[in-house]
Order: sequence, then structure tokens, then C-alpha cells
Amino acid sequence: FDQATANLLVKTGLGLSIGIVASALLFKRRMWPVTFFTGAGVGASYADAQRIFDSVSALGRPAASNNSA
Repeated sequence: FDQATANLLVKTGLGLSIGIVASALLFKRRMWPVTFFTGAGVGASYADAQRIFDSVSALGRPAASNNSA
């Protein structure tokens, strides 16, 4: 849980800062780049949290193979 929370803070902060820079330099100080990049940071951290928690719950189970041929 601590790793997922730290990941959320870092990626949200990076998205926010990229959004602010993009808004100031490229988009005439509009709000949507800040919102977009912050949301992208939250989404990326959510995907990482799912991967972290799924790997913890999958311990002890064999990996599923996709060999259907």
C-alpha cells in the first residue's frame, strides 16, 4: 500500500507539473492541459497499483499460459 501511495504522489505531481508547463508555454494558460496530464498521472499510478496488488494476490499460483494452439 505504501508503494502504491508513493507512486500516486510522484506520478500525479509529475503530471501536474508537466500540465502547468504545457499550459503556460503552449496553450495560452488554459486549464485543460493541467487536468489532462494530472489525470494521466493518476491513471498511470492506478495501473501500477493494480499490477502491484495483483502480483501480491497471485503468489503461489502458477502463471497462466496463453497457448491455445
